[in-house]
Amino acid sequence: MLALLRIFLLTLLTTVALAGPLAPAQAQPPGKTVAADEKALTVFPNPSTGIVHININGFEGRKLELRVLNVIGTVMYRESLTELRDRYTRTLDLSKFANGLYYVKLEADNTSEMRKLVIR
Repeated sequence: MLALLRIFLLTLLTTVALAGPLAPAQAQPPGKTVAADEKALTVFPNPSTGIVHININGFEGRKLELRVLNVIGTVMYRESLTELRDRYTRTLDLSKFANGLYYVKLEADNTSEMRKLVIR
């Protein structure tokens, strides 16, 4: 019962912090450009077997914190990113993680982006 309450509270806080429901993680279609003021976090493939590609756009020159969290909010992976160029791509090997739902979170200054990730 306590575990369900923790999951509910984490989901509620995440939704409120993002000022809306979590957007599904989708691959960006080829040829689509991102406006200069648009910030984007793309996680694919989703669902994944553990090898995950992360595209980051619109965060040039900022210090970023990339995290992967499990459903109860425990940080499973953390990386600091600095001096990003226009487009940044990172491949993570999360194949040792248990199957289930995770969140990929990107934080910079007073901006954050979060995407759901399912590992099968």
